[in-house]
Amino acid sequence: MFPECNFKENNIEEEEFLEHLREEHHRELLSISEKEEIPINMAEMITISNSKVFINS
Repeated sequence: MFPECNFKENNIEEEEFLEHLREEHHRELLSISEKEEIPINMAEMITISNSKVFINS
C-alpha cells in the first residue's frame, strides 16, 4: 500500500500491523482520510484489507 514501507512479517496479528500503521504511516493515513472524506479508522481498515503484507494464513 505504501511503496516506501519495508515492513514484511508473517503470522502477525492484525493489532500488530495496525500498530505499525499508526506509528509509521499516520500522515499517509490522514491524507487518505482527508482526500476520500472518510474517518481515519476506515482508512486504516481499508489499508489492512488491501495490504499484501498482512496475510495470516
